Amino acid sequence: MKIAILSDIHGNSYALSKVLEDIRARNADAIINLGDSLYGPLNPSGTWEMLNACHAINISGNEDRIILENLTKDSGNKTLEYVKSQIDNRMTDWLRSLPFDMIFNDLVYGCHASPLSDTEYLLEKVSENHIDIRSQMELDELLKEKTQKIIVCGHSHVPNIVQTDCKLIINPGSVGLPAYDDDLPVYHRMQNYSPRANYSILNVNGESVSVERVALEYDFESAARLAERNGRNDWAHWIRTGIV
Repeated sequence: MKIAILSDIHGNSYALSKVLEDIRARNADAIINLGDSLYGPLNPSGTWEMLNACHAINISGNEDRIILENLTKDSGNKTLEYVKSQIDNRMTDWLRSLPFDMIFNDLVYGCHASPLSDTEYLLEKVSENHIDIRSQMELDELLKEKTQKIIVCGHSHVPNIVQTDCKLIINPGSVGLPAYDDDLPVYHRMQNYSPRANYSILNVNGESVSVERVALEYDFESAARLAERNGRNDWAHWIRTGIV
């Protein structure tokens, strides 16, 4: 079985189009999308159309939740208000239908960030001026209630593969936003140093499991220019460079 693992598209239909083209060429059996699909100053409606057409297994991310929480009020966030102006009832119904997490064939457990929160990184531990990977013991403790041996997560936008005593944990990185900064839990930067669109392929053949990281060139300049037209020069820089 060949499973494509995506996350953090953030409305970047240019990147998603290239990723789905590559997935089709590889004849993947399933697509798992780990959330934060529509939020961003780009193309939320086009992104939704593509996800709907490819029959991906989708879950909710924190930004998907935030869209729903602000549907009926002015958030004061220019980008969030832009996203709201671009989506219709079909898309909001779709957002409402997304589960927090998922299990695929009792083989793979998927969540956006961690099993307990859609905003707390699973793999990464953030402190002032430092980002580290949690210890294997700590990860196994966090995941001890999950019977699945393969865990997939997103949220950090940084691709990674960690093997513990009990679990194989895969973060496919971000399809559409290769860098960003955040103030929580402290100010930090997540950077990939490349504009490429990231996803992963999980191959399962009996007891044999392999993971392939994929980083694709795409028309990031068009995505960056769209971000600029929608008032987000910071996003444009992140998309062009993978650097904050």
